Amino acid sequence: MFPFIFKQIQKGGVMILALMLLSPSVLMAVTAEDKADAEAYYEEGKALNKQRMFNESIMQFAQALKFNINEHKYHRALQRTYTAIRRGPNGVRYYEAMVRDSPNNPIVRYWMGRFYLSTKALNRATDEFKKSAELAPDDEHAFISLGHIATRLGRLDEGLEAYLRADALVPDIPVVKVGMGNIYFEKGQYDVAEKAYKVALKKDPSYLEARYNLGLIFEKKGEYGDAAEQWGLMIEEDPNESSAREQLAKLYFRAKRYIDAVREYSTLSLVKLDDPKVFMALGESQVLLAARLPDMSDRKLLQKRAIESFNRTLELQPKNEKARQYLERLKKIEIPEVDK
Repeated sequence: MFPFIFKQIQKGGVMILALMLLSPSVLMAVTAEDKADAEAYYEEGKALNKQRMFNESIMQFAQALKFNINEHKYHRALQRTYTAIRRGPNGVRYYEAMVRDSPNNPIVRYWMGRFYLSTKALNRATDEFKKSAELAPDDEHAFISLGHIATRLGRLDEGLEAYLRADALVPDIPVVKVGMGNIYFEKGQYDVAEKAYKVALKKDPSYLEARYNLGLIFEKKGEYGDAAEQWGLMIEEDPNESSAREQLAKLYFRAKRYIDAVREYSTLSLVKLDDPKVFMALGESQVLLAARLPDMSDRKLLQKRAIESFNRTLELQPKNEKARQYLERLKKIEIPEVDK
């Protein structure tokens, strides 16, 4: 079991010595000349990838690993290339052979796990990451992946334990802090989650998952201005970011800032063309904004736009009775033709 790994590791020198005696040649020694050769093959592989010569690049990355099997970036390049060309099973077979040749190399076992993970073989991936963690208890990589898988499977305490182990080895890695923050968020420990997300964003301001979830925490705490700021920053970074825009639109609607809600839902409707919830919310926002407008022609124009939104809602969701009721009420209002 996963917690058992940590109990073994925490026993200290005697356990580690026994592990080393049972697992000789954990990492192969690499000469400076081999490192230089490996780097040359790696650079050639990258160049071939840019030319979309993927089979050739795979051969170059494989050659790099023959000279230096201990370098993560060579494994990463190989794994990404296999995945990009949808040949994950080929990569799995390649690494299974590598594991047979180097069963006690923690880096090989780690990347074997990554390949299993890419093919959704979660149990096999977990086994490989555990083995890698046993072989290299001072390397954070396997613990991070164990945290990801455990969280994905809903085993939050196990996932948190893995992330905490990784964080103790290398503090404040953004992906680790976000993983920890997500677990604290699920547990309702919002203050601790907030701190974790803020650390991640300090290290990597472009980490959108951290910023999105930080906005959710601010919203739960009633700090709506801070929530809007986080989601607004995401939209500035990527105007097509629909999740943040939808949260922002909902926030404006609840705050009765209907002109802002209409703006955000209108933009969102251009991206989520087949989402009845977006068009329903847009129609409601338009109706409520229209009721506040002093100018009759502006009000009529917005009511006409609301009819269009509710009609689109019913096209996508014919059984939406609320949209139908809005339409019936609006159609009773005389809405003349208005210049667009």
